[in-house]
Amino acid sequence: MGPHHARRGDPSLLLVTDRSAWGELVGRFARAAGAAVSHVLWEHGDPVARDPLGGWQGDWIIGFKADYVLSGRDLERARRGALNFRPGPPDIRGAGMYEVALARSVDTFGVTCHHMVERVDAGPIVEVERFPVGECAGAALCEEAAARAYLQYLRVMPLVLDGAELPVSTEEWSGPLHTRAQLSRRSWPDARGVQSVQGVKG
Repeated sequence: MGPHHARRGDPSLLLVTDRSAWGELVGRFARAAGAAVSHVLWEHGDPVARDPLGGWQGDWIIGFKADYVLSGRDLERARRGALNFRPGPPDIRGAGMYEVALARSVDTFGVTCHHMVERVDAGPIVEVERFPVGECAGAALCEEAAARAYLQYLRVMPLVLDGAELPVSTEEWSGPLHTRAQLSRRSWPDARGVQSVQGVKG
């Protein structure tokens, strides 16, 4: 798949985020930049409405720390494309990214911006940023990743809003797609010692 393009103008955005302060920040930035913004806030366990997007149609769907999995029909409502900003590198896919990283005792974690397709964590990657885990354990890892995902959002979204060509990363998705069932059991492939991220959803 080649580079994605946007057209100039003030695009209409649908933001899909969790209810954290980070979700509020991404909405505030988009509105300040002149975009027409609709916002869906959804956490895992929330009921799913018959039409979760509320009939929205527009230019871009932007996911940020989003638990809601968009269907192919949802994605078709965006004329220009759909981007996701997710905490987790391309080699940790699916649910429970923080738990998987800690269970594997990884040295580095990361954040990934990618184009959304119907399959979870499978679309073309725009940008990856990795950082050392160091002393970031549990909730601290979650907040560090969220902060870096927000900075990534600040780098990429001006390109979207200006209609500029988006970067194309050379990185690719790898590894298994981790499931909610594995998260509930705290059991993943290649885990060396399961740890819990207290107070943090997967």
